[in-house]
Amino acid sequence: MVSEKEMIPVRIKFSKTGDLMYISHLDLSRTMQRIIVRAGIDIWYSEGFNPQPKIVFAVPLPVGVESDCELLDIRINSPMELDEIAERIQRNFPSEMKVLEVYTPSVKFKNIGYIDYTIKLYSPKIDNETAGKIENLFKSECKIVKKSKSGEKEINISEYVNLVEAEKKDDCLEIHAILSADSEKYLNPELFIDAIKQNLDIMNSGMIDEYYTIFRNKMLDFDLKEFR
Repeated sequence: MVSEKEMIPVRIKFSKTGDLMYISHLDLSRTMQRIIVRAGIDIWYSEGFNPQPKIVFAVPLPVGVESDCELLDIRINSPMELDEIAERIQRNFPSEMKVLEVYTPSVKFKNIGYIDYTIKLYSPKIDNETAGKIENLFKSECKIVKKSKSGEKEINISEYVNLVEAEKKDDCLEIHAILSADSEKYLNPELFIDAIKQNLDIMNSGMIDEYYTIFRNKMLDFDLKEFR
């Protein structure tokens, strides 16, 4: 039997877009387990009465968010070419998931500090001044209630926001935001949008022509360099 120290670490970077943004993290985890097993990859299993393939995701993707930078770590029992791992997994992926890269990890997920997002707001209330208002909103104290396992607490959301750049486009307002993602100060992009709703009186009327999209572009380390 191969010991834990002899396991070969493998990191899989993949995208998850389209209608698959509506499946939960739990469903994604189960799906990835099945895909890896179906692909014939000799993955390390947990011990006990009900062994399960051991897989670890970086930062769970919220429901309703698309991504080009999902990261998944596995350990395999025997050597296999990384290109072959990528090919086997892609062959079993649904059409709205794509393997972007398979490589040997050198840094642990705990070193992820931020996530880079593109957020698009669609509303008839948006005008040429809205972009400036959004950028200014997070330059000073901006409080909002954040829910956690220990309960609710009021936080200054600006402390969780590293960068906000907003620009009015023809059909939407596009925001480039870099939000905190470490275990102590994780900011769900939905909370970021809630702060905009509460302070700028947009995106909260229930109008059918008011909606938004969120896209996760890349994960960053604490120095704002792309995480690998």
